[in-house]
Amino acid sequence: MATSTVMKISPQGQIRIPKKVLMALKIVPGDYVEVDIENGQAVLKPRKLVDPSQGWYWTEEWQKNETEVDKEMEDEQYSPLLQTAEKGVKWLNE
Repeated sequence: MATSTVMKISPQGQIRIPKKVLMALKIVPGDYVEVDIENGQAVLKPRKLVDPSQGWYWTEEWQKNETEVDKEMEDEQYSPLLQTAEKGVKWLNE
């Protein structure tokens, strides 16, 4: 889908990105974009600033599991062995 719009550059060199462009790129205020110059044109690419070594944490599967564990903790559905760090370490060492 091609989305085109005209934006004015402010005296500080800034532009305001219209809502339709934000929606088309699936970005929100506060997100990051990369600007590439390709054949004399500026190309905006959405970017997430996550350390590659930590990317696993942000996968859909991991976040689903985190949500389940948070719910279990709220409902106190965890092993009594893990109620304190000392009990957990003792259990790991056994």
